Parts: sequence; C-alpha cells; structure tokens
Amino acid sequence: MAVALELLDVSKTFRRDKEEILAVDSVSLKVEPGEMATFLGPSGCGKTTTLRMIAGFEAPTRGSVSIDGQDVTGVPVNRRDIGFVFQNYALFPHMSVYENVAYGLKVKGEASADIRRKVREGLDLVGLGKAERRLPNRLSGGEQQRVALARVLVLQPRVLLMDEPLSNLDAKLRIHMRSEIRRIQKHLDVTCLYVTHDQTEALTMSDRIIVMRKGRVEQVGAPMEIYSDPRSMFVADFIGQANMLPGVVVTSDGRALLTVDVAGRMLSVRAVRGETFSRGDSAAIVVRPENLAPTDGEGMPGRIISSTFLGGRMEYEVELAGGVTVTSFDPFMPGKRLWSEGEETVLSFDPKAAVALRA
Repeated sequence: MAVALELLDVSKTFRRDKEEILAVDSVSLKVEPGEMATFLGPSGCGKTTTLRMIAGFEAPTRGSVSIDGQDVTGVPVNRRDIGFVFQNYALFPHMSVYENVAYGLKVKGEASADIRRKVREGLDLVGLGKAERRLPNRLSGGEQQRVALARVLVLQPRVLLMDEPLSNLDAKLRIHMRSEIRRIQKHLDVTCLYVTHDQTEALTMSDRIIVMRKGRVEQVGAPMEIYSDPRSMFVADFIGQANMLPGVVVTSDGRALLTVDVAGRMLSVRAVRGETFSRGDSAAIVVRPENLAPTDGEGMPGRIISSTFLGGRMEYEVELAGGVTVTSFDPFMPGKRLWSEGEETVLSFDPKAAVALRA
C-alpha cells in the first residue's frame, strides 16, 4: 500500500574549510500516498541533499522526516524500507541481469522460489523478461537503467527515490524512459520522489513539482499550475521560456485584474495569486512565447529582429518599443502569413494567458 511522506522544517548545514554552508533551508513538504513528486531546480539548489536526507544517507541538521506518520529521522538507511535509484546505475558488472536484480532479495534471505518469481515479475514489468542471462556490458544505457529500476522494485519499497536517473541517456531515450518510469510508478501505485534539473521531465512525469532555489522551496504545485501561474520571477524564468515585460500598474480591482502600462500600452492582465497591487506599483508581466502572437491587428508594436523556421513553428525575436526584446512562437501552417527580419509587426496576447508579478 502506498504511504505518505512528510518533511517538517528540514535543514542541512555542511562545514567546508571552516565555513558553514546552508544547503537546505527549512523545507516542509507532505507527499500524498501514491504521488509522483519531483524536486526541480538548478545544480546546487539542495534537491539531491533533500532526497539523501529522506533516504537516510544524510542526517538533517534540523527538522524531521516521517513516513506514514512514523518519525524516521534517526532510523538507519536499511530500516527505512526505501528504494533509491541513482544517477549511475551501480550494477555489478560480473553478475547477470538476473543476479543483479536478485541480489537484494538474497541479502534479505528470501526463499529461492520467491526470488525467482519476484525477479521475473520485475524484469517483465520493465520489459526485460528475455534478458536474464545477459551481462550489464551487453546492455544499452536504457536497458541498464531498467535493470537498476527492477532491482529496487522487487524489494517492494514503501517509498521510491530517484536522483536524476535519466541524465546519462541520450535525448530520444530519455523521452521513452520517462514515460516508462511514470507508467511503472502508476501501475505499482508507489509513492515516488524524483530529482531532476530538466524542466520537461518534471512537467511530463509529475503529479506535483517542488521548485527549489538556494536551498529553499520557491513554489509547489501541479505542472500546469507551475507553468501558467509562477509565483516568482525565478520560477517563471526557470520553467519553460518566459517573456518579462516591465510595466507600471495603472488600475487594480483589488483582487486579480490589473491594467498595466507597458511602454505606453495599457494591458489587462491577471495578478499572481495571493499578491495585491496598488496604482503606481512596478510589475513584470510574464507571458509565454506560445501565447504572444504576431498580427496585423491591435497590440504592442515591434520590429522583427530574427525569424527562424523550426518545423512545427516559427520562432520570432521581436524588439518592442522601449528596447525590450521578446520571443514569439507561432504555429506553422502552409500558406500562413510569415514575418521577415526587419518587418514591423504587432504582438498581442489573451489577458488570461499572462500574469503580473511583483517586479
């Protein structure tokens, strides 16, 4: 049965060369049973350290880790019933696929018949049912990752932790493997925490994303919420591509709708949830490139700086009045109006597709 996991005010300080470094700063989080939650952020933001504290490889300087309501902060790694899939697959090179997957079960002292059954079920689950006798050096990177995953899954851990497991694979294989990992996680209904710096991985695999920066949690939410309603300039810029249009608030209804002056154009936008603005406040309008379309109609005038054909879309770099440069993605269709470098154009967007943040 899937379990819940909770972090309460977890912090971690390292001492290096007589200097204290705060790697994780007061992280509190609850992961629901069967949920796939992803820590996302740049290198050095504290996501792997947080995962290692959940696993028991690192002890928190402050705070607690609980699994199903039981405090496991001081419980050794081998008694937490947690599975960990590492960035490097850590397979035994002299052992066959079968022996690698069976290793943990043998250490636990399970009966031979149970080991055979569980190993075969695990290999079938990851699509390697016919690879039992092969050695790791005879496998592709994706196959090795599947073996590493099966080796953990046959132990039936209460929580599955994965630290950038796809970073060593090529782009095409990463796309396939992230779908496979999500399928297996859903099939087993296992509570899973996943670490990545790849925003596409996080958006496509997660029930919720925890965006981290400098050891702190910037925002927690479902992928669509994180993408469409970023709570900070960092989240807006880190998740996908974002245009930031500087402006000044002209009117506010006191709730969610604002009129913002951007280079002399009055634009109607949403305020970020939980933020209130007053007349005269500086604001940054965040609008995604796919929501910013060139047109012959009304909108923000600009000049095409570059025009690039990317197969399914045209990508335009546009200089607006005031010198602000923005990016526009326009779906390509034969016969559609195309814009060339140096042409004057107008950009428009749906007010619902943009959000105003505190600048």
